[in-house]
Amino acid sequence: MRIVEQGDVSESYGGRFSGRVELEMLQSAEAEGRPDVARVHFHEGAVTNWHSHPGGQHLLLLEGRGRMGMPDGEHAPADERHYHGAARAADAVWLVVTWGTTVWEEAPGGA
Repeated sequence: MRIVEQGDVSESYGGRFSGRVELEMLQSAEAEGRPDVARVHFHEGAVTNWHSHPGGQHLLLLEGRGRMGMPDGEHAPADERHYHGAARAADAVWLVVTWGTTVWEEAPGGA
């Protein structure tokens, strides 16, 4: 069993989010093939830039109203290009489980 305590919260992530976002890293990958786990609070209308993950990603909406741009609404398979965040007039809190180093792209047009 592992008990995860609150992590550091960052509001700056290299211009890869639009709007106000608070990222709390709960667990960094311990080894190759292990996931990063984070709690991410997207304030009203904030979203990520387009990105992909070589090992895939699982997104679990914990609170609020989220939005995402990708064909599969439950998870992002390896290398699938997508974005996610909060609905235009709402906040959203996501539990994000990611395998591999994120490959970042541009902001979503009109998102």
